[in-house]
Amino acid sequence: MLKSVNFFPERLMHFDIVQVGCGGNGGYITQRLAKLLSSLIKASDRSTFSYTLVDLDTVEEKNLQRQPFLPHDIGKNKAKVLSERYGKSYQFPIFYREQFVESVEELRNCFLSNHDSYVPDSNRILIRVLIGAVDNHASRKIMHNYFSEDKNIIYIDCGVDGILLEGTDEEIRRSGYAGHCVCGLQYNETKLAPVAEVYPDILEDQDSLLPSQSCGENVVSQPQRMQSNEMAALITMSYLNQIFSERRLYHHYTNFNALTNSSRAVLLPLK
Repeated sequence: MLKSVNFFPERLMHFDIVQVGCGGNGGYITQRLAKLLSSLIKASDRSTFSYTLVDLDTVEEKNLQRQPFLPHDIGKNKAKVLSERYGKSYQFPIFYREQFVESVEELRNCFLSNHDSYVPDSNRILIRVLIGAVDNHASRKIMHNYFSEDKNIIYIDCGVDGILLEGTDEEIRRSGYAGHCVCGLQYNETKLAPVAEVYPDILEDQDSLLPSQSCGENVVSQPQRMQSNEMAALITMSYLNQIFSERRLYHHYTNFNALTNSSRAVLLPLK
């Protein structure tokens, strides 16, 4: 029998979701997550959700090749486009913030449940859910620091490797397909290590820049593959489905390769 974390299946709950990043991985997550949340709300009042997208990037022509945007989206904010498109399609309100998250305080303010105006429902248990869909370790460090201070949070990070620009033709051809999805957790005296503890090189990276510090060449120099973005989103959705639909979590993290269509999920650690 699989070990799992149980999220009070018999209780009413509210999940306050913030997704940082609306590009390759994040765009495909929004497509699927909006549909899932809409269906869960229509099926039962057991769970309620708030969903906020956060990104300052605008859609560029190059994004059309591997991100879920259309030509008429060029020049518009990614978070706004996804919020309006999928909120309308699935009749589910999706909030958005046109900003980069570059401090713990900014990330804290993205959660509606952290605002003074938030009125908690005494009948519902609150859990904050942070989805990291960024392409730089500098932003992951900020999410790691926020995770460390919030004792009621699920933090799911997904990332993919960039395509090599140097090496043999074979090495370049096979690059850019690997990725990960890590589910960190601090909840009800249960803790699972977040992505920066599973992969300590994230905290050791001194070269990664925040989005506002970058001239934009980072993304150009490290292109990604659409197949990897879509697989990262599908695996991320498997974790979110476990949590929202089943009220359980079975795995800690998953490594995958979109070229070989293979993945390896690591089960929760036994106590």
